[in-house]
Amino acid sequence: MRGLWLILGGLGVASAVWGLDLVREGKPVAQVVFSLLPAEARPYEAMAAQVLVDWVRKITDVELPLATVPSPERPALYIGEAAVRAGLRLDDIPSPTGEGLKVVVAGGKALIAGQSGIATVRAVCRFLEALGCRYLMEGPLGEVYPRRRTLQVEDFSLTEQPGFLCRRIWGSRWTGETLWKIWNGAGGWDLETGHSWGRYIPQSLFQEHPDYFRMNAEGQRVPSEWLCTSNAEVRALFAQRVMGAIREGHAYPSISPPDGTAYCQCPACKAQDNPQALEPSSQAVSMTDRFVDFFNDIARRVAREFPGSILSFYCYADYTQPPSRPVALAPNLCPWLAPIRYCRFHAIGSPVCPPNQQLAEVIEGWARRAKQMGYRTYNYNLAECTVPFSKISLWSHDIPYLHRKGFIGINNETLPAWHLYGPHIYLSLRLAYQPEANPQRLMEDYFLHFYGEKAGPFMREYWMAIDRAFAAMRCHSGSFFAVHLAYTPEVVARCRILLERAKEAAQEPLHRTRIEMAEEGFQNAVQYLRLREAVNRGDFAEAKKVYEALLARAEAQVKAGYGTPYTPAYLRRFLGPMVERGVEAIAPPRRLVEVLPDRWRFTWDEKEEGIQRGYHLPQSDDSAWLEVATYSQTLDAQGLPDRKTILWYRTRFRVPPGPRRWALFFAEVDGTATVYLNGILVGEQKERRVPFEVDISEAVRPGENLLAVRVDHTRITELFLGGIVRPVLLIALEG
Repeated sequence: MRGLWLILGGLGVASAVWGLDLVREGKPVAQVVFSLLPAEARPYEAMAAQVLVDWVRKITDVELPLATVPSPERPALYIGEAAVRAGLRLDDIPSPTGEGLKVVVAGGKALIAGQSGIATVRAVCRFLEALGCRYLMEGPLGEVYPRRRTLQVEDFSLTEQPGFLCRRIWGSRWTGETLWKIWNGAGGWDLETGHSWGRYIPQSLFQEHPDYFRMNAEGQRVPSEWLCTSNAEVRALFAQRVMGAIREGHAYPSISPPDGTAYCQCPACKAQDNPQALEPSSQAVSMTDRFVDFFNDIARRVAREFPGSILSFYCYADYTQPPSRPVALAPNLCPWLAPIRYCRFHAIGSPVCPPNQQLAEVIEGWARRAKQMGYRTYNYNLAECTVPFSKISLWSHDIPYLHRKGFIGINNETLPAWHLYGPHIYLSLRLAYQPEANPQRLMEDYFLHFYGEKAGPFMREYWMAIDRAFAAMRCHSGSFFAVHLAYTPEVVARCRILLERAKEAAQEPLHRTRIEMAEEGFQNAVQYLRLREAVNRGDFAEAKKVYEALLARAEAQVKAGYGTPYTPAYLRRFLGPMVERGVEAIAPPRRLVEVLPDRWRFTWDEKEEGIQRGYHLPQSDDSAWLEVATYSQTLDAQGLPDRKTILWYRTRFRVPPGPRRWALFFAEVDGTATVYLNGILVGEQKERRVPFEVDISEAVRPGENLLAVRVDHTRITELFLGGIVRPVLLIALEG
């Protein structure tokens, strides 16, 4: 029973002597009793009963009989309404969402039920945990259960209610209710959070009411999901449509703006903005003040008819910061912080993470103005889902912290890539359900049951080595650009040893299979590092071989059932074009002459005076500029601020004499790029973060050449990038 106390510690579980026989020497002893209920309630009652029968069969190969009327010859496991009729009280559990549950084993019977159908299923899952069962990963590979010919359970009692009132975990290909989600705590109020304005005022109204829609910077009204929120008619119609959605069954509808940043530029809307309040990630004027005024108006109108309905909206993009003015939110509003522009590696307020220290200030600001809040974030490293990444220590801090700050909902967009994120996916949901639980004990229980008593300690250290590596980084760059900082040679060597020792220690084939699944994820990281190293030395032929092997591995992981299609999709999207163009750039009769130096002279050009000051000219003095790395480290990793402005880079390189034609190949630049050689404009690239080539034959000269690159980094593409982020190659075009 050790695992039971690890996972249920602190829940008021009381044990005594053996209380109830379920199976004895391969023969059924107990019966499962559930009531016939109205059609709308029956599915969950029946599901709960069937889950209990199925998992007892997994343990014993014995199927307990189902009954709607108990037989006096058998001890009974009463489920749901049958348990209530048998004496179980549920009305004393203070659960606002109606999800309280109880399990009582005493007097030769078990009473198992919840205040809702889903809670009843979860109550059965808690009873199964008392039998030694766990569901740690979705699918058969995640099922943990003992094998017994005789199955008994001690007398005990358990009462639970969830912490967060809305607990959502999902992915684009991982939607809906599943047993794994219910078992581990998903559910609660359906607080809708999606981008929603188009639902209430569709673009089809533009011809009749163009003034309902946003004005662009040229002073024209344009059809869009973006509205003119200062318009009184828009507010009245919007509120009416929201109330209509509530009548149609959307009890807690979203009123969140569309995705993107196409805000109305009309004088009335702009007059509501505070020009001194800026969004740090973009340096744009914050839209929060105008939107909070709009949301408060809508909320007050809706509350007159539906005072119990909670209206949710995202704090996102350029309306992430709290209001700059001392205004309180209407009590029926729930702002959902969506920190897409904040660091994904570090806990809120981490001392090594300035972005998430500012995030803590944002949370404090909203907490002073809102009665309740929600948190909508990513359970993976957005735009990179290839290498193992751990948020164990992050969630151990953040989820209890958010609960203490008054957050009532947590919405985790999650890729169910169990070989990359398995432990923290599990922890994120268990803590959302029970934020007061001990995270360390939850994870001890996880590693013990998933990998076994002997291999578990090695696998715990494997995952925690990755966790520590990301948590300790002084870098916040998203996508693939911080991977090498976490997976140092020392970390790679340590992980490899731990996986080998875990495989040697595995006591059961199933434990070894789970370890090998984790090892597959680790090999992804090894191959990505090889790919990056090949790109950095200009060996795109080798890079392509590694890329194709990594892509094939990712596709095989999807077919195996534990990978995510996003991994091969992201590889094709973010790495494939660079590798393919790189191969073409050096294909015969072309020849790679050299990879330009990693370190360049660098400066910011916030007043856009670089051309006038001659930054592109060879004679311009750049001795006072910074010297920065390009492809080996992002500016952020070098401790430099991510300013949304114009960036200038300069370097010098030599070319041998001869009548050759020459080109420069840029593997990736975060921003649009203008390229000058020896003061002459040789090329422009209007697309950001795509490989490109410029012919420099007309400007190059034998001997030393001065290369200057102006990068327009005024728009965010990914977290804390900026400037030249992959190598620049000098290529002889004619062999």
